[in-house]
Amino acid sequence: MYKNFTKHSDVPLGYVSKIWLIMRLTTVILIATFLQVSASGFGQKITLSKTNAPLKTIFKELRNQSGYVFLCTENQLKVARPVNINVNGQDFQDVLKQIFENQPLTYSINEKTITIKEKEQSFFQNLIARWLAIDVKGKITDSLGTPLAGASVRVLDPAGKRIGGQAQTGSQGEFLLKNIPEDALIEVSYIGYLTRKIPVKEDLGIVVLKVNPGKLAEVEVTYNTGYQEIPKERATGSFVSLGKELIDRKVSTNILDRLEDVTPGLIFNRGPQKGNDPISIRGRSTIYANTSPLIIVDNFPYDGPLENINPNDVESISVLKDAAAASIWGARAGNGVIVITTKRGKNNQPLQVSVNSNVTVAEHRDLFYVPQMSIPDFINIEKDLFGRNYYSSSENNANKPKLPPAVETLIALRDGKITAQEADASMNLFSKSDIRNYIRDYYLQKGINQQYALSISGGSASHAYQVSLGFDNIRPDVVGNGNNRLTLSIGDHWKTLSDRLEIGLSINMSNQNTHTRTDIPGGYAYDRLADENGNPLAVANIYSTRYINTVTNNGLLDWTYVPLNEIGKKDYNTQAYDIRVNPSMQYSLTSDLKFGLFYQYWKNIRASRNRDPQELFYTRDQINKYTQVDAQGSFTYPVPMGDILSTAQSDAYSHTFRPQLSYAKELASKHYLNGIAGMEIRDLQGVSHSDRFYGYRDDMGSSLPVDMVTRYRYYYNPGQQATLLSGISHDGNTDRFVSYYANVGYDYRHRYFLNVSGRKDQANIFGVDANMRGVPLWSIGGAWILSEESFAKDRNMPFLKFRATFGYGGNVDKSLSSEVTAQYANFFSYDVLPQLRGAIIVNPPNPTLRWEKVKTSNLAIDVETKNGIFSGTAEYYSKYSEDLLGDYSLPASKGLTNFRGNFAKTLVRGVDLTLTGKPFRGNFSWTTTLNYSGLSEKVLDFEKIPTVTNLLGTAFSASPQPIVGKPLYGVYTYEWAGLDPKNGNPLGVLNGLPSSDYLAISSAATVENLQYHGSARPTSFGAFRNDFSYKGLTLSVNISYRLGYYYKRFSIDYFSLLRGGIGHGDFDKRWKKPGDEQSTQIPSLPATADSRQQNFYFNSAALIEKGDHIRLNDIRLSYTINKMKFPGLIFKSAQFYSYANNLGILWKASKDVLDPDYQTAALVRSFAIGMKLNF
Repeated sequence: MYKNFTKHSDVPLGYVSKIWLIMRLTTVILIATFLQVSASGFGQKITLSKTNAPLKTIFKELRNQSGYVFLCTENQLKVARPVNINVNGQDFQDVLKQIFENQPLTYSINEKTITIKEKEQSFFQNLIARWLAIDVKGKITDSLGTPLAGASVRVLDPAGKRIGGQAQTGSQGEFLLKNIPEDALIEVSYIGYLTRKIPVKEDLGIVVLKVNPGKLAEVEVTYNTGYQEIPKERATGSFVSLGKELIDRKVSTNILDRLEDVTPGLIFNRGPQKGNDPISIRGRSTIYANTSPLIIVDNFPYDGPLENINPNDVESISVLKDAAAASIWGARAGNGVIVITTKRGKNNQPLQVSVNSNVTVAEHRDLFYVPQMSIPDFINIEKDLFGRNYYSSSENNANKPKLPPAVETLIALRDGKITAQEADASMNLFSKSDIRNYIRDYYLQKGINQQYALSISGGSASHAYQVSLGFDNIRPDVVGNGNNRLTLSIGDHWKTLSDRLEIGLSINMSNQNTHTRTDIPGGYAYDRLADENGNPLAVANIYSTRYINTVTNNGLLDWTYVPLNEIGKKDYNTQAYDIRVNPSMQYSLTSDLKFGLFYQYWKNIRASRNRDPQELFYTRDQINKYTQVDAQGSFTYPVPMGDILSTAQSDAYSHTFRPQLSYAKELASKHYLNGIAGMEIRDLQGVSHSDRFYGYRDDMGSSLPVDMVTRYRYYYNPGQQATLLSGISHDGNTDRFVSYYANVGYDYRHRYFLNVSGRKDQANIFGVDANMRGVPLWSIGGAWILSEESFAKDRNMPFLKFRATFGYGGNVDKSLSSEVTAQYANFFSYDVLPQLRGAIIVNPPNPTLRWEKVKTSNLAIDVETKNGIFSGTAEYYSKYSEDLLGDYSLPASKGLTNFRGNFAKTLVRGVDLTLTGKPFRGNFSWTTTLNYSGLSEKVLDFEKIPTVTNLLGTAFSASPQPIVGKPLYGVYTYEWAGLDPKNGNPLGVLNGLPSSDYLAISSAATVENLQYHGSARPTSFGAFRNDFSYKGLTLSVNISYRLGYYYKRFSIDYFSLLRGGIGHGDFDKRWKKPGDEQSTQIPSLPATADSRQQNFYFNSAALIEKGDHIRLNDIRLSYTINKMKFPGLIFKSAQFYSYANNLGILWKASKDVLDPDYQTAALVRSFAIGMKLNF
């Protein structure tokens, strides 16, 4: 029940009327005052005599005589007519009327400010203009006849002022403008070309644009730092900008995938080392702190999962690689910054509607990718192990563990439960069976991704809007599973007060649903999941089949495991909501100075509801396992009959507030000054919890209470006890900080550029002293366009620009603190005192804890020929990281064996190179782009020396093992001396001689004498992309390469094999007889499981391969049609495209049959087709 309450004030009724009287009197007095002020201004007398005087001169005279301030734009002054006036002692208001009588302008007065604005046409004037309007068409090309797609065509009035219409040329350079006044002009512009203004007519034919000599072809490209947009010609730092065309080249549902192999200096790490930093920009700048680049979406750091960002909503991406580019982000910029800008409406843009739809079909996973020994060979090994009583301990284990089907058959034969003929028949079935075939046939399907996107945008002179809606439906390669994503983006931008006030509001929402109905089962290599007729079969899962058969029909639920019966039975669902609200306001205090307020509210809710029905083995096992039997043989069920429901929810939100001043000033047409300064206040918080319910009934929405404190004996082994799994947890975090920042840029004659930026971040997790809590980070950069010098212009010199920057970025590990921190938790279910709360020390006190700092230097040169056929950028950089978090060894008597503090230093040096050629630019065009990145990284200082075991494990570890003088990820091994020709045993090197004394080899190994092969990550990488176009047909082919690194391949593990695990396919290539050592490096099968021998072989140089390779990444083919060619179309243009991804390796240095970067699972190929319509 809801009740409404009205709260009465305590003010007596008589006072209310008195207050109302006072308010009315105050209003009268204020109005009289304003009228008096207004009258005093208009009552002033003006004396003025001018002939053919510019309006600007008239304004100055009136300001001097009246004190009124005039606000106008340069364009308004340009279209104003000369003024003839001769007055003596005339009223100010009459003078204004006389001045503006024949002007295309009018005015409005607000106190002592007069705002100039354009006159609006009357209804009849608009009607006449509409009647006389024409449709204008034409085609834009360069001097060679190459169509210029994407050129801007704008409509101007006779005075050269932009008015309402505009268009962009299609793929063949064509455009169409409707309802254009007969006396209008059109302005045609294209990046790197001289702008032309042409009187309109119905058919302009071919309009040729000339290359702007000495200007970089991409001079109008801007880089978005997340705080401001910087024109490319003014940039001093290291940026990479990806426009809409390059972003849309790839078809995927993840926005970051669009950066792969098209961004110099950025690499997607692969293999085991990608675990904690899947993306690196110019190497790794830290050891244990945050390794991910900072992600900025629409000028604010993005805290949510990136799968919530729809790639179809993205307009551009800027990658900030050096300190001058990224230091504005301070302590979070040490790993680079990726700035994502979503689509926005544009002013004076007619309604535009775009529809994009595509479908991608992907192969399912290849279960036979990793070589495996044959099933008959493996069964023979199991027979041999059974004959040596290897399985006896498991057979008699109180936990009744499962055993392989062949072993169970041998046990049954031994115990006389089956005959030899029955055993042979079973063995024959096993040898012909492979569980991978059943999984492929019953569980796997082709993956299908469907994308749909709708975008609506437009704008008037004072308002711009953008609305986009996206839906993605993803069907994974496992039957019954899937997920979908719905995104909505709304953006509005208004201009008012004569364009002095800009107000913006954007709302972005995402809803993602994931459902899991089927899990791929594990099992023995030759488990049979179905018989010859397709009927499901039971297989062992946790417990031996002998034990399961003994407990059938005795008060327990069915304890058998039939995988095929569980397909589609799981009920796991996750739903995530993500919302970003970005209001903004920016006011022009003067023509040069703006004040802005920017705010972002972000919230993410993620809820999971995972139900394990009673039909599933997991639920039946939980019920049976905890079943209790009393002395009378009665059964009780601590886990009640019914389903098990697990729920979890996490809620996170952030507030970010940013006041900012922006300044831009041109002085004497030579000096250009711009800058920003502001502060950022951020509050990020999150809470999460989880629960579990037993005896759940989905049809009733009810569950039963259980005892989670009592320790129950396991039914299958009464000697063990445990409490029920509670599934209850609580977690939360709070992250607050304040930052101050500033950036100043200076440009002299568009030839010399200087940029300085700084930022100070403050956080209480550092140091006990106030000066340690904040870190000032700064950068300085300069650029010189040599080709703009007078001595260079007469020498046919190409565009040539030099850039240099230096500065500091930072990094932070928020899991550490200068104070003692601890985490509280209940002990685990198997502890003797369950539910006892305890605390775990997360980190000890560290009063000297401070920020990590990354000192970056960058030298660069940009070049382009005057005809635009060739362009290139070369950059050299150095990243010196200091005060990095590292480990320091302590004696155990201190209570800790390891202490983490600011002990480490690293250095990365490298080059980035981009070369672009355009050898053909006619009807047939060809653009080729080569990206190359090379780097060398090493550890300069690290207190704790890793062990030999640590270094040998780096090839398969995501955690770095720093050693001074080497890269963070290196490949280390024992020396390899081949196979012993007598017995095929692996040989190492001991005291300079071949040896099979594996204990002595491992004991003698030191960090210094291990064999170092090189980096585990590529030291050179890049891509070679070719784009071909003929009329409406385009073809793009991208080839990538990775060089200068090593990896450890997998091979036969005899220790695991001789303990019952199936082995690698190298088993078939093993040494079998003397002389085989000439053709194989695979050791012979040992008589027993020898861990020392296996450890030596697994960590020897015999398994090291070079990872160098060249890969055919993808191919995109598209065809575009438009209304110019086909007037009957209902849309302006349409593009039909296809895209093939992950096509395979063209060359590799290794003879390994597997992909160097994908050792455990094959890279899945995919093919997509799609269509994009523009209205």
